[in-house]
Amino acid sequence: MTKFEPTGHLAPYGVMAAAETAQLFSALRQQGGTARYVGGIVRDALLARDLGDVDIACDLKPDICMAALEKAGIRVIPTGLQHGTVTAVINDYSYEITTLRVDVTTDGRHAEVAFTDNWLLDAKRRDFTFNALYCDPNGTIYDPFDGEADLRIGKVRFIGVAEDRIAEDYLRILRFFRFFAYFGRPPLDAIGAEACRKGAIGLRDISSERIRDEMFKLLRAKNPAATIGDMVGFSVLPVILPELSNIPRLRIVEWLETTALADPAIGIDPLRRMAALFTSPETGDKAIAHAARFARSLRLSNDEVERFSLMSASFRLIDNVMDDKRIRRHLYHLGAEAFRDAVIMAWGERAALSARPIPGENARWQHMLAQAHAWQAPQLPVKGRDILAAKLVPPGPLMGQLLRLAEEYWLEHDMTPDHAALMAYMADHIPDQDTKNNPPEERE
Repeated sequence: MTKFEPTGHLAPYGVMAAAETAQLFSALRQQGGTARYVGGIVRDALLARDLGDVDIACDLKPDICMAALEKAGIRVIPTGLQHGTVTAVINDYSYEITTLRVDVTTDGRHAEVAFTDNWLLDAKRRDFTFNALYCDPNGTIYDPFDGEADLRIGKVRFIGVAEDRIAEDYLRILRFFRFFAYFGRPPLDAIGAEACRKGAIGLRDISSERIRDEMFKLLRAKNPAATIGDMVGFSVLPVILPELSNIPRLRIVEWLETTALADPAIGIDPLRRMAALFTSPETGDKAIAHAARFARSLRLSNDEVERFSLMSASFRLIDNVMDDKRIRRHLYHLGAEAFRDAVIMAWGERAALSARPIPGENARWQHMLAQAHAWQAPQLPVKGRDILAAKLVPPGPLMGQLLRLAEEYWLEHDMTPDHAALMAYMADHIPDQDTKNNPPEERE
């Protein structure tokens, strides 16, 4: 029978050993409460990783917990009282404290909870065995479901019956694969993976925001492509995001970000990785519109929608035989960041199609990225006010046409013509009045 009793010990370090943390535990203890670290911080401590978010479980009810902390002069924020969660802030440290609880009802998206003082019941409602690890302030570990053993061998295993845990919250399907990307070793737990396959249809009832956040967390893993391949193989991703299917291109992009380039200016970028996965049958403006619709469906910000849609189409403009003049032209139109994204995407596309690069190919991609890194955007040396001052054309559409003609001439000459040369060019190329409804780029 599963019991909740000490199973081991770890040496507290980092935030676990901070004076602020000791102050917090002392405040709860003085109120008669028992508090323990739970979940990620214990998991990371056992792996000797950097410690991030501090989650604490406590047997005091939320109002009593808040009163105890406030009595000790600790700032408390009621971040989720209906689920028993408060956030304590001491200096630069933040602690999320949740009262022990059990699920009363669940619908696959949300749960109605009741508070308890039973540590084992609290553990049973969690998702995976290594997320039900507890540790007291002295480092004593409580591991009711052998989560530490699973962690050591890289096994992501649901607590109890996998189908039951998934039915409580279908987002746990994505969490299963996300935790495997971070902590797992092949193969996937067969029981858990099959339960995810069977329950995948339930993900359609999960909000776009929760899907997006979970996918971004997964894509921040160092090498998520293999895991995403499993999500496709177990018919999970096609149920909710069928456009995310280009696993070969993602493999190359993640290799570029983490190994081949290892450039802090590039780094792991979940939005770029999602664009690498994205597949559209459209081209040109239609491809941009398709990508934008997809990005908006995930409730991305306006800036993210714009960047995602541009990445999904602009890489088609890039090839590794472009001369430097063409590179600079693309840099001028796209900007350094968007051009860099396009190069990485184009490199990923090319490498995914060809197992072996031609001699010098990778060096050429590197050269384009170096150009982007060094790029300082030049300004067109003439402006509308120069046209008005020279009285070349009156204010209005003709002035815009003349500026576009000057810019095109300037770009064709590698951005070398100066102010005087462009003024002379514009004086010789004033559009006819009848071109105001027939822009220069549409004429023969």
